[in-house]
Amino acid sequence: MLLHGLSSSLLRRHGSKTLLAFLHHRRLGDPLSFSSSSSITTAAAAATVNSSSPGPQFMVEYLITSCGLSPSEAAKASTYLRRIKSPQRPDSVLGFFKSQGFDDADIRKIVSRQPRCLGFDVEKTLAPKFRALRDLGFSQSDLPQLVVHPSVLKFRLHRTLLPRIELWRNLFGSLELLKKFLKRKNWFLNCSIEKRILPNLSLLRDYGIPDKRISYILKRDPSLIVRSPDSLRHLVGRVEELGVSPHSGMFAGVLQTLQACSKARFEAKMELMRSFGWSESEFLTALSKAPSILNVSKKVMQGKMEFLVEEAGCTPSYVARFPLLLMFSLDKRLVPRYRAIEILKSKGLHTRKCQLYRIMCVSEKDFFEKFILCHKDEVPELPEMFTAGCKKAAS
Repeated sequence: MLLHGLSSSLLRRHGSKTLLAFLHHRRLGDPLSFSSSSSITTAAAAATVNSSSPGPQFMVEYLITSCGLSPSEAAKASTYLRRIKSPQRPDSVLGFFKSQGFDDADIRKIVSRQPRCLGFDVEKTLAPKFRALRDLGFSQSDLPQLVVHPSVLKFRLHRTLLPRIELWRNLFGSLELLKKFLKRKNWFLNCSIEKRILPNLSLLRDYGIPDKRISYILKRDPSLIVRSPDSLRHLVGRVEELGVSPHSGMFAGVLQTLQACSKARFEAKMELMRSFGWSESEFLTALSKAPSILNVSKKVMQGKMEFLVEEAGCTPSYVARFPLLLMFSLDKRLVPRYRAIEILKSKGLHTRKCQLYRIMCVSEKDFFEKFILCHKDEVPELPEMFTAGCKKAAS
């Protein structure tokens, strides 16, 4: 199921109390033992200016010497730390981070993004939060990637942080997949469960989209679920206007594509592909397989279609079935490979029936070994011709 620990009825209620109660009462395992931050000696303490009579530059100097911030970064960050008059609390925080395996680069990034963390109480705020994250399954090496998110340290543990992580873990289907997304884009943790995620899940279900399909959509692009409900409703409506059913295998790809494409741009691209002989159905099928074709310019698309249809002998329908052909470079891959194969055919050396699409999908190394080097005795000039053609295209 999409939400392993959360029943579908819970999601449909849209309220946070039941969900938060569920998550808050999860057993978090045995607490980890953290060494007292006051016993940790850091290089930062030695570099800190005398705090007996701190001047206005105290925090700026501390941020530069102890946290590695640039003067401009330190000046900006210090405006959030005006209440700190001695290095005791910041030293405690830096010492705690170091005890958890954070290096200087990690600490610099965290402090620059969330300078207020230097005023946190280690035993009351940071240590419990780290214990809870460990109990959820985050390893020591995972924590810097997560904590560097500017909101993670300021989120309330049971009211905000744990519910959001638990929900996204269930949406993605596993903690490992959640970690993968957090490394690439962790902004989605800022999204409200009550105002965005739960209403959008219910919206997709109301359109008849099954949980399995919703999970697939989220794994492709979690940004869909953090849109405003009105925006998502409009987007789903655009997909339906194209005649794509929510139960169709094409739905997820078209939905994701339309999210990043205006209606006018989409219609212009569809008209362009119709001029090449595609039907609307073929265009939508191609789009679901290779959404990035919308990003190919008209001039580049025209050049590729003309080559594939007029020189390589493909039908427009064949290209629609294998739209990735339109994502390969015309000069660096399509033309050199096609012409190399034609030379081999003319000499009776390429007699196997092999689809053009498969030939184009082979890696550079494998293509050179299987189609070029293995025939260098029969066609000595082929390796040089092929390499020269690719180099010319690259220059």
